[in-house]
Order: sequence, then structure tokens, then C-alpha cells
Amino acid sequence: EIGWGEGASRLPPAAAAAAAAAATTDGAEGARGALRRRARDRGSSPAVPPELRPLLPPAATEGAGESKMAKPENEPMVDKTPKKAATAFKASTWCPMCVYLNPLAWLLIFIDFFLWLLSTFVGGGIVKLCRVMTSPEWTVVDGEGGIKRISSAAVALHATPYEGCSTGFDCAMKAMNEYADQEAFGTRKFLGWYKQDGVKYPKKKFGATSWQTYAEVKERALAFGAGLLDLGLVPLPPEEGQPGGINFEETTDPHTLLIYEETCADWMTALLGAHSQSLAVATSYATLGVASVADAAQECNVKAIVCNMKDVAKILENSTAMPRLTHIVYTTNYVTEEDARNPPSGEGSITVVSMDQVIAVGRAKPVDAHAPGPDNMAVIMYTSGSTGKPKGVMIRQRNLCASVAALVNFVGNGILEPGGETYLAYLPAAHILELCAEFCMICFGARIGFADPKTISSNGAVRERPDGTLQTTPVFSYDANTTPPGAIQEFRPTFMAAVPKIWDIMKKGIENGLSSQPGIIKGLFNMAFSYKNWALNHGMETPLFNKILFHKKFKQLVGGRAKLFVTGGGPIAAEVQTFIRVAVGVPLIQGYALTETCCAGTVQYPTDPRNGVVGPPVSSIEMKLRDCVEAATDVEGAPNGTQPSVLDRDDRPYLSTDTRHYGEPVAGRGEVLIRGLSVSSGYLKQPEKTAEEFDSEGFFHTGDIAVFTPDGCLKIVDRLKNLIKLKGGEYIAIESMEKEYSKCIYVNAVDGGICCYGDGDMDRPVALMIANLPEIRNWAAKNGIEDASADALCSNPDVLAEVLSDLRKEGKAGGLGVNELLAAVHLITGEGSPDVAEVNSPW
Repeated sequence: EIGWGEGASRLPPAAAAAAAAAATTDGAEGARGALRRRARDRGSSPAVPPELRPLLPPAATEGAGESKMAKPENEPMVDKTPKKAATAFKASTWCPMCVYLNPLAWLLIFIDFFLWLLSTFVGGGIVKLCRVMTSPEWTVVDGEGGIKRISSAAVALHATPYEGCSTGFDCAMKAMNEYADQEAFGTRKFLGWYKQDGVKYPKKKFGATSWQTYAEVKERALAFGAGLLDLGLVPLPPEEGQPGGINFEETTDPHTLLIYEETCADWMTALLGAHSQSLAVATSYATLGVASVADAAQECNVKAIVCNMKDVAKILENSTAMPRLTHIVYTTNYVTEEDARNPPSGEGSITVVSMDQVIAVGRAKPVDAHAPGPDNMAVIMYTSGSTGKPKGVMIRQRNLCASVAALVNFVGNGILEPGGETYLAYLPAAHILELCAEFCMICFGARIGFADPKTISSNGAVRERPDGTLQTTPVFSYDANTTPPGAIQEFRPTFMAAVPKIWDIMKKGIENGLSSQPGIIKGLFNMAFSYKNWALNHGMETPLFNKILFHKKFKQLVGGRAKLFVTGGGPIAAEVQTFIRVAVGVPLIQGYALTETCCAGTVQYPTDPRNGVVGPPVSSIEMKLRDCVEAATDVEGAPNGTQPSVLDRDDRPYLSTDTRHYGEPVAGRGEVLIRGLSVSSGYLKQPEKTAEEFDSEGFFHTGDIAVFTPDGCLKIVDRLKNLIKLKGGEYIAIESMEKEYSKCIYVNAVDGGICCYGDGDMDRPVALMIANLPEIRNWAAKNGIEDASADALCSNPDVLAEVLSDLRKEGKAGGLGVNELLAAVHLITGEGSPDVAEVNSPW
């Protein structure tokens, strides 16, 4: 989930119509899921799917199903001489020579270097520099059978962040007692929607932020837990999960609360309240259809669901698929006070109550906390279902406690300060990264500000000032009178996690702003950018350039206080990671883990300047690499040793004994296997799937292919299921391709980005792509194509040739193989309704 694991990020439903005939559940898997299912059926897939043929240029489908294979070096069947494109600004680690010949540039570099030298002597930086340059902050130890651990866990894996705590609930309660008077959960007051003239979609309008202290959060959670018992939920017995105790998968008692809501303060309050009475929590993405909610409710014997007020009607309409459901508890997240005064009512045997009403019942009928044991079920976390029906991952209290221990051990190693941090919570709380990040921040006594992805920046929200007027633009100075619209400037986080798409949008937004600047400004920016990148890679800083440019201009966009950014959920392009680290001035590190390992895997250290590295193992797990081979048989079907299950683009198998990866030194290659205290118990009521992915030695088989660097850090190469074999037998790495192609200036990363496709009946891969219409119009205007509609532009042969040329350029620059270069691309305007599942909608 944090890396490329089971249930990794899915394509939103708006793309589903592209594969409606192939989708198996509600059509909600989207074009990407349907395409990939077909590609995985090697040798049985029907060329290009018929329902997608109209979307692709002739080059993509011509000859599909024939045996003739085009030579890899052949160019795609498009016009090879496109007109010259208008060049958008892109930051580069290499400056034009004319900049280096500029005396002003050298003067600025000299002053910056002198100030850095002065700061190292005054601040003791020489010692720190020597430490950074001579040895890493981490050491990985090797065990028997190629098993690797972080050195701090060489003797024993870390099970808890605090002595005396054995469950995730214990950790949260200890922190809430310790930081009782400090601000805990912050929520912006929702005032409705703001419709701006000339803008297609309205924005959310916010008022002032209100904060709950840790003591208040604890009181609400305990009262909510008591109220759940009044609704008829039954605590898990202490022996559940232990040998001889009840089997969670077999019981039919109502031990589980289902949460179907976006990330908000009430989400975490509901979870902690359920845990206070030894109740398990099942999670369902708020973006999934009600059919998925019904499946989870049926599978978990759910009696009560927590959802948003606006979703109550949907739950009631589908209640026949949830025969055990008796109560719907609604929140008022993003509901105005006026709408909240008109509460929904129940139907038949189902009662509808607000969360505040349940808390009031708990206060009126107090019940002592029935704290869970370490083996009790904590969370049934459903994957997003991008590779099929969502699976419920069984996470126990001890798994959650161990993962929190690993994260606290990492960020507490001089990175973050207990009681002094602010975290921006906006990723889905039903995602394991967000859930564990919030638990970790609670243990640190951090302020947690809640938001949603669309209102992080000032482009997605407006803010009401005290005088009633509206603030619609970013704020670059902060005091008691400022009213920034975006959550990232409102809460000014010191720590933040995001998926690669967020960082890519941030990079392109800054570059678009620089595009309109004079050439000398862009040249000086590139000079400062390239010099700072060099300095960071050598353990140095750039105090002058930070003061006059990077911190002053760009760090303020993220609130000005950020200490650390974490990216996960998929691969991030090297140039994006470099840009954020350099221009925004905040370390952007990669993390890798999965739902099945409860967010425990690897984390890159902030002082590690390498791109593409996801760091050493965390302290609650151990890992190793498995040879990517499978059993072979002779012509008569008898066992005959092994054969490679997949090959790299040099036709070599991935082996744990490998010492080179495309010329680079490594300490093994293969599938990542993870074992330890954080690893979950498997999939709820799916014993065959559990046995398939959790082996008898306790290792979870991730399906991800990686290499170990010589210093023990992991580097993800690709995912077994996303290595697609083309007609000629060559493998292509779909996610690596999408990572590189997403850097193209013509890709609209905000509304969906790019989806690559290939299968066993195709010579070369193709792509579906949401077009960045402003950039395409800019190129078209400079090349004599004027007054064309979006649809006309996206089907214009010259435009297609230019876009394909730029995509292939980015692919080559990113090191993609010849067979991974696109043969054709179909452009989608993205101007359809976001609420309708049509191909032309934003994805």
C-alpha cells in the first residue's frame, strides 16, 4: 500500500467506463484494472480489448494477434517530424554554460559557500559534516539465509514504543494522558460552497479552525465506546486470537464497527472509542461504492456503521445487502450547520443517530473501558481492490503496537520533537499509511490538522476572514490575523506524508509559475537549483540561496515550518524527489510497506540524498529477497528443477545472489519477503489466499521485485504482477513506465495522469493519458493550430506526434528500455463530469 503492495492506489471510478465490459465488480475498477487483468492472462488475452480499440490510434492495434513482430528499434507509426514545440520551464540540475560564465552567479555561489563555512564553525557543523560523509546513520546486519535487520533490532525486534504498552490502544492512551492539555485534533469550520464566476466547479469555504485537546479527545472516545455497547455491540473476549480462544473468522457476534468516512477527527475518535471496548474496526474507503461497503459489512457481521451524513441515504438504500445492520451513526464532516439541523431518519429496523448522540448516551451511561489484549483483532483493513475484490487484512493490536514502535523509533531519532510537531492528515484513514502515521503522531503528542486532498492548497478552497470577506489566494506571512485558504498553510505542518502525485503536482505548479518569468530569472534559478543539489549531495547547505529564494519563496507554500516529507503509495520520479528536496528545502524521503505488514517495511533516512532508495528495514520486521524462479517440468510433466518466473530486460533472472543490477553493484535481487511483529494474520475468511501469500516460516510474499544496495537499503525495481510480457517475449515494467512518462509536460497529473498498457498480443506498449490542455494549446498556437476545440486538439495528428515524441524523450531520459517506449498514445480531454463514470471524465 505504501509501496506497490496488494491493494495499491486504484484508478478513480471516472475511468471505469473504458473497461465496463471487462470490469467484474460494479465497473469500479476502472480502465487500468481491466487492462492489467487482461495483460496478466499471458497468452490468453484477446489482443487489444475490443471496448478500448476506439480509444487507441491505429499504431496500437494494427496487426494485433499476428505472429509478426516489429523490430524493437522501429519507430512508431506516426509523423516523425513534428513541428517545433514551445518549451515549458523545467528545473534542471545542469545549468546552461552561459549561466556559469556569469560573474554574478559565481559571486552568489562564493558568498553562499562562505556563509555555510561560517555556520559550520559557529554551529559545530564540521563535526556533523564529517559524521555524514564518513558513515551512514543506519547499519543493516545480515542474518542466516540472507535475512536483514536494522542494527538497533539485531538482538530483538521492537514490539512497543513504551514499556508497559502491548497494544495500539495502550500507546494512544499513554500519550493522551501525557499530553492531556495540548492541542490534538484541529478541524476547519465548513461554511458551504463557493461558486466563482467562470470556474466550472465550486470550492469548499472554511472558517476558523477549532482544536480539541488530548484530554477532550480521550473523553469523547471513551464515551463513544460506551455508547456503542448501548447500540448492541459486543466486546471481544481477552482470549480471542490466542490458542484455544474464539476464532474471529468463525464468530457471528457483533464485535466489529465499520467506518465508511473520509479522514476527519471523528474517524480516529470512533476507532479509539471502539478499541476502548475491545471492538474491532473494519475500514472501507469513502470513495468506494456501497456494494463494497455491503460486502465488508456482511463479512464482518457488522451491526453499526459510521458514515458521513450525506451517505446515510445510500446505506439505507442498500441495507437489504446488510441483514445484520441495525444502526447507522453519522458524522457532520463537511456538513454545514444549517444542513446538520435537518438530520436523516431511519427506515424499518435501522436506526439513524448522530455521533454526538452516541457520545451523549455514553456519557449518560458510563461504562469502564474494556481495554483490548495484544492478540485481539484491532482492524480489518480492506484493500482498495485494484487487483480484484477487496480483501480484509486482519491486523491485531500487537501488530499495530509494533508498527507504531518502529515509526516512533525512526522519527524519534533526532528527526521530530515530542510535543512540538504538527501533522497534516488528509490521506484516507482507511489506508494503512495514514492510520499508522496518525497513531505515531498521537504518541508524539503532535497537533493533527484534518483536511482532504482537494483543499490542501489555496487553489482548492477559500477562507472567510473575520470581517466576512473571502481570502482566495495563498498567504506568505503568518500571524494571528492571517487567514490562508489551503490546509497546508492553515496548519503549517512540520511533518507530512503524500503519494507521488501530490509532489508531482507541486513541482509542476512551481515550474509553471516560473515559466512566465524572464529568461535571466529562470537561468539564475537553475544556477541556484543545480548548486544546491550538488551541495546537498555532499552534506552541505546553502544558507544564502535558502534565505533569498528557496525558503522565502517556495517553503512558504507548504507553511514554512516543514521538517520532513514522506512519499509512498508508488514510485516517485527521481527528478520530482530532487526538486522537492532542493527547491522546497525539505527532505523528501521514501517509505515502503504494505497493508499486510501494517505499514512496516523500510524508510529512507533524511540524510540519504539518493533517489529511488526506500531505505533500510524498520525495527519491527526483518526481510530477505527470494529468487524469482518456479518449478519446471520435463516434456512428460515430471519435476525438472526450476526455471525463471520472470526476467529483467537483459533476459536475466532475479536472484538473491546477484551482485549487479544493470551495471550497478547490489547485494542481491529478487522478490521482497517480510517477517516480524508487525506482519498481519492474513486475509479474513480467505484461507487459500492467506496460504498463498503468507508462508509457513512467517514471511509475507509482497510480490515486489527489489534489490539491496551494498549498504543494506532497499530499492524497488518493479512488481511481479506488473511485469507484462509482450508478443515477442520481452518484459515491460508498467509502473516504472508510468513513473517516467508522468514527467511529460503534456500529462495532466492533477486529473489522472497516464495509464500504460501492453499484453501478449502486442508488439509495443501504448498509453491512455489525460491531456494538459493549457500546454497543448500553447504548443498548438505556436505551430499554427488555432481556435480548435479540446476534442479536436486531442485527436490532431500533429499534436499526437508532439505528445508522443515528448513522452518518448522522457522515457529515454528515465532509462526505460527500447521495448518500454510507447508506440502510440490516446489523449483524453478530462472535461467530462467528475461525477459520471465516463472515459472523458477526470480520473
